Amino acid sequence: MTTEYTLPAERVTRVAELLADRVRQYDAAHDRRAAFAYTYHRLTTTLATGLDTGSPVFDDPPWVAELCETLASAYFSAMDSIDAWLAGRPDGSTDEVQPRDLPDSIPPPWRDVFAASSVRRSYLLEDVLFSMMAHMSYDLPEALRRMATSTDDRSHIADFHRMNDVLASCIDRVQDDLASRYIRGISSLDRLFTRSDELLTNYGIRVARGLAWFNCDRLLDPDAAEEASRSIGRSTAALISEIRSPGDRKLRAGLWILRRLIPDRRHWPAPGTPLV
Repeated sequence: MTTEYTLPAERVTRVAELLADRVRQYDAAHDRRAAFAYTYHRLTTTLATGLDTGSPVFDDPPWVAELCETLASAYFSAMDSIDAWLAGRPDGSTDEVQPRDLPDSIPPPWRDVFAASSVRRSYLLEDVLFSMMAHMSYDLPEALRRMATSTDDRSHIADFHRMNDVLASCIDRVQDDLASRYIRGISSLDRLFTRSDELLTNYGIRVARGLAWFNCDRLLDPDAAEEASRSIGRSTAALISEIRSPGDRKLRAGLWILRRLIPDRRHWPAPGTPLV
C-alpha cells in the first residue's frame, strides 16, 4: 500500500484556497478581518507560484509547504476561536471590546488585534498592520518551534530566507490591490493614522520574519524560553499602543482630532469580485 504524495505547490495552493474562503466569508459579513485575510491569501498564492515554477529553487520544498500549513493552522485556529466567541454574543453584537473581554482560547496577540479593530475609528491599514504583527511576531516563531521538534535536524534557514524573498517581493503590489479592493479615495491617507507602515514593505517583511527565526531559537532555549514567550505575547499590544497612543502628547492629541475629522472610507467589494 502506497501513500499518496501531494506536491508542495499543491499543498500551499490548498492553504491559499482556504484563505480565499475566509476572505469571502468576511467580505459577506463586512467583517474587518477581511483585509488581512485578503493580504494573507495573496502572499500565500505568490509562494505557491514560486514552488510551482521552481523560482526560487528551494532545497526542501516539502519543508516550505509544511511551514506554510503549520503557520496557517495557527491563524485559522485563532479566527475560529473568535468566531465561536462572536456566535455566543447577544444578537451577534460587534460593539467595541477590550482584550480582556475575549476568552483565553484566543492567543493574547489576536485578542489585542480584534479589540483594536473593534473601535469606531479603526482604519483599514491598521487592521492589516496589527494582524500582520500578531501573525509574524507570535504565530511564526511558535510554528517554527513546533516544527523544530518534529522534523529532521537539518538547518532550513536558507529556504526560510528564500521564502522571505518571495513574500517580500510582492508586498507593494498586494498593498495596491488591497487599497483598490477596500478603500475609497486616496489610499495613502490611511498611512496618516499609522504614521508608518514599514512592516508592510519589502524590507519590513524580511526583518519581521528574521526576528521570528531568532525568537524561535529563544523559545527552544530552556534558559530563554520563558522571557521569549512573554516578549512575543506582548509585542502586538506594544505596537498598537505606539500607534494609537504615542508618547508625544501633542502628536497624540493631533491624531485624536484627525481620527474624528477624516472618515474610514472603507468599502466592501461586490459579491463575486475576483480575488485577483
